[in-house]
Amino acid sequence: MIITVSNRQSLLDIAVIALGSVAGVFALAKRNNLPVTAVLDDGQTIVYELEDVVSNTVRNAYATQRISPATDIDNAEYKELLFATGTKRPNTFRPPLIDFADDRLNINKVDEVLGLIANGQPVKVQSKQQLTRIMADPFSEVFS
Repeated sequence: MIITVSNRQSLLDIAVIALGSVAGVFALAKRNNLPVTAVLDDGQTIVYELEDVVSNTVRNAYATQRISPATDIDNAEYKELLFATGTKRPNTFRPPLIDFADDRLNINKVDEVLGLIANGQPVKVQSKQQLTRIMADPFSEVFS
């Protein structure tokens, strides 16, 4: 059997619609030679067999009520959802703070380092202190 992907549907969405459970995603991935996390294109066809169906009850309920989930989002939308739920936006680069109290320029080192990072330039290490991020993305950082 064949199902056609609609806009913004993921393989998990297709598994629920066609097979009645997200557990069917592995069968779909294997049968269609796709990774479980594949980004699907609008109009792409996904092949499945009746033997792959996990729950006829759920499958029939989705068909009867014409439920068609579409949960795939891109990175920009993901970040906007994070910000909408209270995640602080990352600081943008601001010009270095300059102290004109004496004759020399006194630049705030944090702003200088952030400016170098924002411009993709190497950071000059002047001490043995290192900046380390534990979480790779804002979602994990907020919800951990």
